[in-house]
Amino acid sequence: MKAVLLLAAASPLVAQDTLPEMTVLAERRGSSLADLPGGTLAEWDEEDFSNKAPRTLDELLSSEPSFSLYRRQTSLFGNPTSAGVSLRNTGATAASRTLVVLDGIPQNDPFGGWVYWARHDPSTLESVRIVPSAQAAVWGNASPASVVQLTSHPAFEERYLLRVGGGGQGTYSASTSNTLVADDKSLAVTFSAFGLHSDGFYAVPSWQRGPIDRKLAVDSYGADLKLAWRAAPGIIVEPMFSWYEEDRNNGTPLAGNSTEALDFALRVTSGDDGGISWQALAYRQERRFKSMFTSVNATRTAETPSLDQFLVPADGTGAAFTLQWKPEGPWSLTTGADFRKTDGTTNEDAGFVAGNFVRRRQAGGEQTLTGIFAAAGYKVSEETRLDASARLDAWQLEDGRRIEKSLTNGSTLRKDIQPDRDGTEPSFALALSHDLTTDITLGLSAGTSFRLPTLNELHRPFRVRNDITEANPALDPERFYSIEGTANWQAADCLKFDASVFHHWIRDAIANVPITDPAQIAAIFGTIPPGGSGSQRQNVDEARVLGVQAGAEWQPQQEVTLRLDGIWSDTEFNESTKQPLLEGKPFPQAPDLRLIASADWHATDKLTLSAGYEYGAEQYDDALAQRRIPSYTSARIGATWQATEQVTLHARVDNLFDEEISTGLSSDGIRTIAAPRSFWLGAEWIF
Repeated sequence: MKAVLLLAAASPLVAQDTLPEMTVLAERRGSSLADLPGGTLAEWDEEDFSNKAPRTLDELLSSEPSFSLYRRQTSLFGNPTSAGVSLRNTGATAASRTLVVLDGIPQNDPFGGWVYWARHDPSTLESVRIVPSAQAAVWGNASPASVVQLTSHPAFEERYLLRVGGGGQGTYSASTSNTLVADDKSLAVTFSAFGLHSDGFYAVPSWQRGPIDRKLAVDSYGADLKLAWRAAPGIIVEPMFSWYEEDRNNGTPLAGNSTEALDFALRVTSGDDGGISWQALAYRQERRFKSMFTSVNATRTAETPSLDQFLVPADGTGAAFTLQWKPEGPWSLTTGADFRKTDGTTNEDAGFVAGNFVRRRQAGGEQTLTGIFAAAGYKVSEETRLDASARLDAWQLEDGRRIEKSLTNGSTLRKDIQPDRDGTEPSFALALSHDLTTDITLGLSAGTSFRLPTLNELHRPFRVRNDITEANPALDPERFYSIEGTANWQAADCLKFDASVFHHWIRDAIANVPITDPAQIAAIFGTIPPGGSGSQRQNVDEARVLGVQAGAEWQPQQEVTLRLDGIWSDTEFNESTKQPLLEGKPFPQAPDLRLIASADWHATDKLTLSAGYEYGAEQYDDALAQRRIPSYTSARIGATWQATEQVTLHARVDNLFDEEISTGLSSDGIRTIAAPRSFWLGAEWIF
């Protein structure tokens, strides 16, 4: 069961852990492409979840410098539509170029591709991994930058866990996860539940704040129910159910958004029979999203509704079959097929005049992807391993429409019916690992993959204050070409280094392209609010991301660990025939340098003290690089105390020196900021 399981078996629709009783498979070293040098950017396990006690999962992942959401804001307080992953600054927009899978099931929203990080309670997980682009091509759509793999706690491992916490910004949370296993190990039941509330903080700095501003309050809660049944020797059947809701205030009395999510899944796995195993999976995802956008006057004393997206339903349906073969010898093979269909519609009211909306819009469509994939691994020698993977996807865009009617007299103001489109997209990757010496390992990988525009990009407009971004139903898929070289060096027992050089070439990169021509402004937007701007999602001919990532870890004593990680990247729109002003400009929200330093000291057998420091270079909030967001620094301290064998206590302070960290700058000069200094206390019981 070695093969390339983490790269191939868990296509966007296939579970990572083929046999629930063998979940340790995901942690085996040297047994899969994801385990090779450069094959995993970062990974965390249950001990990390316990020691670091993150409020949301993205807070943990952000300790890896290559990982970030689109804005410098934790998902706890950020708008979910900006919670897509921008790994290594590959996100030219807030749409995620990274696929997130939980036991193989895609967690990117069916409509917008963003991720609801708060719904993935760390207490339910066994591990998290980030697999970089050249090794992730076998997942196909939505994975050109990377794949984040979430693996659930083993189904047949009995456990009872409770976590509680509270701290700054009026934030408190609780979660529990309980697995009961029958005496004969034939049946297991896992139930998990969690909830979080925060009063939030003011997103506008005090020197710009007005009477209309409110805190970014949030409530989120959810539950999971999973069964595991050994239906026959070697056959395990796992039905799963998940529910999640969240409500957010977006900084003013009227502005806010909410989400409801339901997931159903059924997985059947067969054990190793003569080196062959298989897995079948089917799932259904239902989302209901709504959001209110408003316009605030210059003195920030009043707001006016501008766009009410009162119902944005989206559904995803998928299925997959995977076959794995690991014969005696150096070869391994995984192959299979999968299918995913999503449909979504935005229903919204616009044109607020004299206290009422005057126009109702319905826009949406359907998206279908069917793929076949194969991956093979070959151990050339004790020092060298070669892995290759390939995939072919057929895609369809159907039922695209935008219909607008008058709320005054019911007349049809606009009716755009988009022609159905289809195509095929290949993905493939090749990776080589070689132990140069017993202390130095080198890796080289290359691959290509694609991203189909989301239904959100195709059909849903949005607004940030007075800055408007229009959808574009004519968008083409993005095509990524990636290459990476890696080196790992164990310089001494107490000192190790790792480094990588990477380059992404992106054709037809989707960006929020500024519209500056008056005739185009009139045709696309009609009018733009005073001090505002207008953009449309468009394909940019060529773009690139070039960078270097490096890290060093030193243990001067057994009790002390010091680590320094950093990433430098250069992003650029190379060619843009539709908007030449973009050429030579960096991606929005893409700092060229990010550094993270950390220190952990096991002061006693029970007490661990930690500290960290982070730096991010300046970046821009717009594609034309006109609205500069300054650089930032942030420090943190923390402590973990193992009070008893079952009880762990945590304390930490984030943004220790209360730095004002800017996350956005609108065209009318209003800034948004990240959380101020935050204190957090937590406790964990495991029985």
